Amino acid sequence: MSELLQQIISNSIVIALFTSAIAYFFHKRTERQNAVLKREFEQLSSKDNSHFEWRKNTVELLGQVYIHLNRLGLGFQNKYSKIPEYDSYYEDEIIFKSNQHIRDLLINNGHFLPPELLDETSKLIEHFDVWLTKYNQIRSIDKDTKTKQIYVGPDGFRFPENAERLFKEKYVEMFNDLHK
Repeated sequence: MSELLQQIISNSIVIALFTSAIAYFFHKRTERQNAVLKREFEQLSSKDNSHFEWRKNTVELLGQVYIHLNRLGLGFQNKYSKIPEYDSYYEDEIIFKSNQHIRDLLINNGHFLPPELLDETSKLIEHFDVWLTKYNQIRSIDKDTKTKQIYVGPDGFRFPENAERLFKEKYVEMFNDLHK
């Protein structure tokens, strides 16, 4: 019986060692696979987070442009185009500041703009650059207060209405998509 007991003990030790080796092998393999999955998940998560952040910043930028374009449109339609004489406060506080603000937003945050708006962005920036240059010439350098309004359309730089429409449409589209 002692021989049988020795055989059982030695077989049990061999089986235990073999089972431990297999368990160790599978444990290490599982750890490696989990590490690979974790890295891949973190990479995908990072890409998704950066894309979400870009979209969030884009919506914020387009929202500001949207509001200032509306401010300009309403200001022009309801007052600026109808003023009988130069109104320095209105021109400086509404028209000048919104023109400058939109231009600066677009220049400083161009990296947040969707590629399909880049051509239209250039048109808006050009229009505002020309308007601000003309404003500076007329109001600051020439000290002209007889000219009641500053227009650059007759100089070949009409306000790009298509750009305004596309910016507003893109804002609504991206805002709705972001908040689904």
